[in-house]
Formats: sequence, structure tokens, C-alpha cells
Amino acid sequence: MNVTGVGGIGKSRFLRECQSRLESEARTVLLDLQIPALREQDAALAVLRSNLGAQGASFPRYDLAYLALWQRLHPHLQISLADVAARQQSEVLADLADAVGGLPIFRTVGGLLRVAGRSSERFRRWRWLKNDETLHRLDELDPAELADAATFLFAEDLRSASAERPYLVCVDAYEALVGGSTRAGRTAGLDAWLRDLVSQLDRGLVLIASREPLGWEAYDSQWTAHLIPLPLDGLPMTARVELLEAHGVSDVRARIALARASSGVPFYLNLALDADTGADRGDSALTPAVSGEEILERFLQHVDAQEVRLLEVLAAARTIDYDIFRTVAAAFGLSADRRTWETLTAYSFVQPAGAERFQLHQLMATELRARQTTATRQAVHRVLRALWRARADNVATGVASTRRTTGVHLREVAFHSMYAGEFGPGDLLTLAAEIAASGGIRSLGGVVEDVRRFCAADDRPRAELEMAARCVEAETAILVGDAEHAEVLTRGLAGVEGGSSAQVRLALAGADALRMLGRTSEALTRYSSLWQQATVPEARSAALWAADLYMAGGRFLDAENVVNGLTATLHRDEHLLRGDTARLIHLGRRFAFDFPAARSNLDQAQLHYLEAGSAVRLANLVVNRAEFLAWTEPEHAGDVADEAIAVQRDIGALHELGKAYTAKALALLRCGRVVEAEASSDTALEVLGRARYRSGTARAQLVRALVLLRRGESENARGTAEWAIREFEGAEVYPTLVLASLQVLRRAGLERPVHAASLARARAAIRPVDSLEALEGRVDAWVATILGE
Repeated sequence: MNVTGVGGIGKSRFLRECQSRLESEARTVLLDLQIPALREQDAALAVLRSNLGAQGASFPRYDLAYLALWQRLHPHLQISLADVAARQQSEVLADLADAVGGLPIFRTVGGLLRVAGRSSERFRRWRWLKNDETLHRLDELDPAELADAATFLFAEDLRSASAERPYLVCVDAYEALVGGSTRAGRTAGLDAWLRDLVSQLDRGLVLIASREPLGWEAYDSQWTAHLIPLPLDGLPMTARVELLEAHGVSDVRARIALARASSGVPFYLNLALDADTGADRGDSALTPAVSGEEILERFLQHVDAQEVRLLEVLAAARTIDYDIFRTVAAAFGLSADRRTWETLTAYSFVQPAGAERFQLHQLMATELRARQTTATRQAVHRVLRALWRARADNVATGVASTRRTTGVHLREVAFHSMYAGEFGPGDLLTLAAEIAASGGIRSLGGVVEDVRRFCAADDRPRAELEMAARCVEAETAILVGDAEHAEVLTRGLAGVEGGSSAQVRLALAGADALRMLGRTSEALTRYSSLWQQATVPEARSAALWAADLYMAGGRFLDAENVVNGLTATLHRDEHLLRGDTARLIHLGRRFAFDFPAARSNLDQAQLHYLEAGSAVRLANLVVNRAEFLAWTEPEHAGDVADEAIAVQRDIGALHELGKAYTAKALALLRCGRVVEAEASSDTALEVLGRARYRSGTARAQLVRALVLLRRGESENARGTAEWAIREFEGAEVYPTLVLASLQVLRRAGLERPVHAASLARARAAIRPVDSLEALEGRVDAWVATILGE
């Protein structure tokens, strides 16, 4: 069994624990290869024999072989047979010494056996050795062959002894035996004797602790079937905390801080305790308590100096692959060949982190980074930033394929820019916008986390960068439909007159949150204030969203006036905002049931978003197209809705996902697939409920009312439709959908007198582009189509 793990993970302790638990039922022995003398075959065999012999195992043939080997290796030393017997505590050698009396050391094993057999009654019990063919051949062997024969006879004697009691042989610190030699391909012979020995120990368990897997199958494929891997991972957090508590660290915050800093390595925890961390004093006492040099010494034992230098510069990277290794190594004049790469990635502290990617153990990486000078560390980060920037650009031009990949690459650009000392609030906002446009929304949370860690570790205050990070977090929450979190992040903001881009964008995110939560009047007030006060270009989005609320509130003419005024200020190449204005007019025309104009503006928005290269805007436009087709051409809406669902699920935008399911439910209903429509409607309501998207939920409930009506559940349909009407009115949105809901109830014979007030309020709220009569005529025609009349 091969026990593997990084230095300090507890391999030696594991071996000692196994020995302790088996002492009562088996013979146990430990061979510690950290002791230089025990890396030699003859010394290792002697220690194994001595310890097992003390536990009652007999090694008569091995003792004779050892005697021959000792004399062959030390021909210049004159020592009596009795002295060798006493040192080895060997019964057979003691009986031989008695048999030959005071004769000097023997010349041959065969001759010694013959003399002893003739002259000693005491030696009679060993007379069977006279016929042992292997013992008689010892005299013919050279020293190397004699050592192998001693190994063979040791294993044979232990095999005989194991019939009465099993055994456990533990071998610790295997890497001390081979060092970097086999890893660098210089020689494979350093551990040959150990492989030879272990292959013959077939009547017990052999535990070998090593930092890296033994890899013996490279010498003989049969090892694959006989070696059982047992990797030791880091201690789980609960175990770390329990260990610290048991050792007297009473302060809870101190225990948590130490446990996290240890990355699961028990050696770190023991080192911290030995160093008297002053843990009860709290977190401030923890940083200098543990010696980084001791940690690195434990990790980097038996690592070549050139490889240590490589690890120092690679420690700046959070993950490494062959391209990163080659680029960084070449930049600093270090070995960048494939063999060096394979050597590095075989170490136990270099752990897999995905396909062809690796990660240095975080505890070691932290200490390695601390070793570097500021200038060197920043230089490495600049190299890595350029590499990740090139990767992101390659994705953008089609060399790679997925939006998520772009986001991951740009997150690394942000990370390395920070630690290169060349990153400010504007850089963060620009990169965040690029990530969002690429569709890598999930990476934005990682960027925010990276920035906060950077600011927390920096001695200088970075209020502006922290504000920009807060802005990115709020905008990300809006993108994924988490309006409540965005509202909390933006609560209590001061005025933004003369404010920075980050302050204005943060205030915009707060207004977006209010809009999504159905607090429409508050949101409109916030948008209007931003549009009037702010002086940065980002404030133009406030005008756009104010127009959006005018549209949602049925004030279609006001919305188009604001949009037209904004469009007049845009440059020809501002495709993102031009796309937003076209999309807004599309929504206004759709909710005014003017479908030809809505289609035209939807197509215009798509052209602008394609020019801008905004994956998120295009994804949201797929949702809008699915909604439009569900209203107008349901037979063509299903595939588009499925595409929208797949894209939004990938992005993680719950509100858009819920809208896509709502569109699919309406399309399925209109195609007569009522059961499937109901299932899609259920999913829409569940997703929109999680997003706390009030107006979207009301629209989904209106579709649910239509499903219930089709199933003949009239009372349930009326109750559901009335709930949707109340939500539209409460959120001050979509009076035209209130008209449509009331028209559905009237045509289904479910009208009630109380509906008249809702009808009057809806008519009063609407400011159409043409006339109210024309709009109501379009609504009536659409409802008739929806109901199949």
C-alpha cells in the first residue's frame, strides 16, 4: 500500500498509528529512510531483522548471509564471530560461535557450517542448514549478488516466521531514497534493492509512505496489480478546529483563522502551536506566528534547486498549464522543456485542477510568493497578465468557443493586473463590462472576491476600488435577477452629482433593483434624478430605464419621446445603446400590440447588438424574440424559447429564464399542448418566484389563467387572472395586460362588476402613440386569437 501526500500531511503519523494498532496481533517494523545510513541495502536489512527478531521472528539463513556480506564489505576489520552474534542478537550465530570456539572470523559459509556440524552438540538444531543450496552458493557471489541473496534469505525466513504471526513493514520517506534522480531520469537504480525486497514480502502488509506515487509500474507492469494507492488529503475544517481546541486554542476566531491558513496541513497547525501563536489574542497575532521557511523546508525537501526557482515564479499563477509554465520559465531564463514540466507536475504539492491544468498547494504557494521581492513578483504578474489577455482576445476572435471561457480568462487578467500594481477603479469597470458582454457572468463574482481580498491585504486605503467592486457586485446581482441583494448593496446611497462612474453605475443598479422588485415609482424617481444630476456618460442609461418604466406603465408616447431624444445624442458607433433603444421601442410596440412595428425594432436591436458583440444583450434578445413569437406565431416560438432557456440557464439570469419559460408555456398552449404548457408554466412561476421578479410573475400567472381556462377550471382561472391584475396594478406596470386580462374574463363569461374599476384605471394610465380606441381594438383582436375564436 502506497501512502502519498505532501510534506507535513501526516504520512509518518499514519504509519506510526498503524503500527500502534497492530502491535498486539502482528509483528511491526518501521524503516525510516530519512536516516541516511538506512538508505543502504545492508543497513536497512539489518534494522528490519533486528526489530522483527526482537519480536520473536527467527532469521537463521539471513544471519549467515549477513555475516558473509559483512565480512565481504569490511575485509580490513578483524572481529570475532561472537561479537557479530551479540550485535545481531542471533541465536544461530551464537551457536556457531560456540561451535568454533575462539577461532578467528571464518573464510567461507560452507566451511563454517561443516566445522560447526562436526564439533558442537549445541548446533545440532541448525544442521538442516548444511543442506541449504543457497547458503553454499554465497561464497561464489560478488558483493552486489551477495546483498541480493541476503535480501532473498531475509524474505524467506520472514515468510516462515509469518506462519505463526503476520507482519507489517512500514517504509517512511521513500523520496529521501530516490531524491530527484528518478524524477529527472538520471538513474533508476537507487531504489532497486527496495523494490526487490518488497516484491518478496508476500505474507504480510507493506506500507510505503512517499510524497509522490511510487511509479514502480514503469519498471514492471505487474506492480499495477499489487500496489494499492492511499492518498492522504488535507484535514477537513471540522477536524482542524477540533485539533486546535484540543491543544488549548480557546479563542474561536483564532481557531478559524489558523484552520483556514493551514490549508488542511497538520504540520502547519502543529508548527503554529509550537510557535506559541498567542491565538487567544485574536487574528492580529496569527500572521507572524508560523515560520514560512519551516513550511517550505517541509514541502521542498528533495526538490532540485532549479525546480525550486521555477516554483517560485510559478507561484504567482493560480493555475498552471504547459503554456503558462513555458511562458513564465522562458521569461525568466529557466528550463522550459517538456521533461522539466513533467517532473514538476509529478510532485505531490502540484495538484490536478482540471484538464491539463495544475495548482500548487496553496500553503506552499503563499510562502513562495512571500519569498519574492516586490519587483520580481510584479514582473511575473505582468507576464501572466499578457498571457491571459492574449487568451481572452483569441476567444473573442473565434479561436476558442465558449463565453464562460472568456470570463475566466478576463478574471485572470484582472487578478494579475492588481498584483502587477497597475489596476484602478476604471480598469475594473471596463473589464467587468467586457466580461458581462462576453456572457461570462459567473466570473464577475470571482473578480469582486479577488478585489476585496487584494484590498484587505493592502496597507493603503483603496476606497475607490472597493466602491467599483461594490458596483460590479450590484450589477452582477441585477444580471442574474437577484434584485433583493442589489437593493441591499445600494441602500442609503448619497447623491451622485459630480460622482464617479462607479458611483453612478451603483446608483443605477439600485434603481434597477427597485424596478425589478415592483417598486416602480421609486425606481422612476431614482432614474430621473440620475439623468438630471450625473455628468458621466453612464447616466444616459438612466434615461433609457426611465423610458422603460414609461413603457411598462403604458405611457408609450412619453417613452418614445425620451428614447428619440436620447438616440439623437448617440454616436453612430455606440451600438450597445442604439441596440438598447431599439429593443425598448420594440417592447413598447409589443405591449401596445402593434406587432409589425415591434418586429422591425426587434430586428434593428439584434443588428446593433451583433455589432457591439454583447453576448448578454443578444441572449436577452432571444428571450424577447421567444415572447414576441409566442404572441404572434406560436408554431415558431418553441425552438426559440428552448434556445433562450439554454442560454439563460448558462448565464444564470433567473428573471430572464422565467420569462423564457413563460413564453414557451404560452406558445405550447396556443398550439393545443395543454399538459406541456402547464408544466412550463409551473417552472416559470418557480423560477420567477426565486428571482422575486414581481411583474414577470404576474405575466406568468396570466398565462396560467389561460391554461386553467382551457382545462375548464373557470373559477380557478378567474381567481388567477384577478391575482395577476392586482399585481400589475400594485407594481404600476402593464395596463395593456390588465386590459387583455379583463377581456379574457369577459369573453369567458367570468366578468364581475368589480372589474370595471380596474378597466377605468388601466385606460387612464395608457398614453398610446396613436389612439386608445385603436389600441383597445388590437388587444381585443389578440385576445380573440389567443382564445381560438
